[in-house]
Order: sequence, then structure tokens, then C-alpha cells
Amino acid sequence: MLSLLNRVSIRLQRWKQGIPWGAAHFYNRIISRYLEHLYSYFLRQVSQKHCDKVLEVGCGPGRFLIKLAETGLFHVIVGIDISRAMILISRKNAVKHGVYPLLNIVVADTHRMPFREKFFDLVVSTGTLHHIKDPETFFRECTRVLGIGGEAWIYDFSYDISADELEESVHFLRRPKILLKLSALLHGLPRRVFKEGYIRDVLQRASVDYDMCYNGLITKLILKS
Repeated sequence: MLSLLNRVSIRLQRWKQGIPWGAAHFYNRIISRYLEHLYSYFLRQVSQKHCDKVLEVGCGPGRFLIKLAETGLFHVIVGIDISRAMILISRKNAVKHGVYPLLNIVVADTHRMPFREKFFDLVVSTGTLHHIKDPETFFRECTRVLGIGGEAWIYDFSYDISADELEESVHFLRRPKILLKLSALLHGLPRRVFKEGYIRDVLQRASVDYDMCYNGLITKLILKS
């Protein structure tokens, strides 16, 4: 039953590329605030990566981009999203936080990124992979825009984890267990598709070098240039 709900949710999100106006404003006001501790977790990891040029794919309302800018650690920070509504909201949020001059926020398709080869040191994607229609093309695009030694860190929620892993997520994300489980079910990819399912198959077809890490509900896919 859970697997069926997850598949239906993913198909709906892939069918409509780009979150429309109403949903974008709801996401900005409610959902992205709920994910604040998650963004802080991602930021701690990214801040330990010594790099100058960072690209966020699927930047949404820009809350993670803003956190990146506020660190002062990166010389170039770019965010892309296929949703025009999200890009406008992201720009407004950046202005509100006083970091808009430090960011480049543009409408773009993850399947055809408008950047030259080997430009970025790090590509980050948080909760976007399950939206993407053609993961193979996306993975190839990520490695294309990465410079020598660069990496793409692709995070998504996975609901099919042990009770102990769920408790671990409750501890570091500081959110109720039922909400975390529901978020992973409706807004993520099961861990099994990374280990033995279509994501693993797509990675092999794309001929990319990769690793995977797991921390509670969070699955982290690392692509290497």
C-alpha cells in the first residue's frame, strides 16, 4: 500500500513539471519553513566542502540558496528551477534577506542546463530527484557541468527505513515522526530504487561514477566528475 502511494505521488509530480503559482506560494509559506532544520543539515555538509562555485538544482523558494550566501564561503552561487513562480519567489526572498546581489537565480530545465562544461565545483539538489522525468539525462548534465574533482550531491527522502533510522531522523530534524514518514512517502524515492531498482539502472546506463550515503530518512547520491 505504501509503495503504491509513493508511486502515484511520484507520477503526479513528474507529470507536471514546475510547481504552479498557488502551490509555489503554499510551499514557500508552509513547507519550506517546515524543512528549515533539513536545510541547516545540508548546509553543514556543504560548508565542509572546499569549493568556489555552487549550483543548486531545483532551488524552489530559495531558502537553501540564502543560507549558502549567508556563509560567505562561496564566490559563485547559482540556483535554477523550472518553475517561474518559484524563481520569482526565490528572488523576492533573497532581496528580503539582503543577499540577492550574491546570487544568480534563473529559470532552467535540469535536463538542459544553460552552463558551459566543467564550470561548477559542486552541484546540490535537495528533494528534486523524484520530480525529474529523465534521471539519466539529469545525471549526465550534472557531471557535464562539474569541473575536475567536482561532485554532485543529490538528496532525497526515503520512507522504507528501519524504526531506529526513523527515530534518528526525528532527533536531528526535530519534527514529529508521523510528519517525517508522510513527507518521505509523498515527497521522495524509496531506498530500494537506489540500491537495486531503476535509479541504480539509470546510473549504470549513464556511466557515471557514484557513491551513496544514508542518514535516517535521507538518501544522498554522490556523482563524481
